[in-house]
Amino acid sequence: MPLAPLPDEDVEFALARRRWCTPVVAELTLEVIEQRIDFDAGQYVLLQDTGRAVSMQSYSVANAPREDGTLTFLVTAVPGGPTSTWLTKGAQPGDRVLVSGPYGSFVADPAHHGPTLYLVGGSGLAPAKALVEAAVARGETAHPDAGSRHTLLFSGRTPEHLIDHETFTALAAQQPGFDYVRTLTRVDGSDVEPPRGRIPEVLPSLLPDLSEHAVYIAGAPGLVDASTKAAQQLGARAGRVHTEEFYAQPTPWSSGSGT
Repeated sequence: MPLAPLPDEDVEFALARRRWCTPVVAELTLEVIEQRIDFDAGQYVLLQDTGRAVSMQSYSVANAPREDGTLTFLVTAVPGGPTSTWLTKGAQPGDRVLVSGPYGSFVADPAHHGPTLYLVGGSGLAPAKALVEAAVARGETAHPDAGSRHTLLFSGRTPEHLIDHETFTALAAQQPGFDYVRTLTRVDGSDVEPPRGRIPEVLPSLLPDLSEHAVYIAGAPGLVDASTKAAQQLGARAGRVHTEEFYAQPTPWSSGSGT
């Protein structure tokens, strides 16, 4: 695997726009001012205000590298969380944001040539979204080859908690080698189209054999743990299972995980 880009520190970006994807998750778009950040799809960076009034937090980049250097993020608004509150409500278009990075190894393995599965929930969609975007750009989803398909399984509480549902539905219709499935965990009644239930409950009927898959799992620690066990029970090999935990409550940044 090629060496990851070396991290840069305190590169100033400008907040270009904010879009609420769900009642609690906002997509932020940052534009290059003078210097860009080089990263691999799936990695994360650190964000902080230029006055350093809020704590530095890690966020996965929600897009693959682009020519214009734009960075997008999915930020969950955490009650009482100073950094997420600033990013989702305080910062205004044009404000400067310090970006440091990239970090993390939640990236595509160029040696893997089989199918790929993404199991995600909430803002854990961010690195998977970047990986899917990169796979589409490489042409990996252009052909309906069962041996190299990319499948995204997104878990949301209710329909209003689904992030970019229409976008992924349209992408699946356009890309013969990409499948998108959403599952809802907090809905009642037969009027809601299946699948319903948590990822470990849905996965066996969706993909009963994961022995040839690379599996990328991102979300809250409970989702990551349960989904990892479910994938392994379906034959996923330990060396092909990649995980990234996202914490709802702010935690001191470490080099081990993104949020």
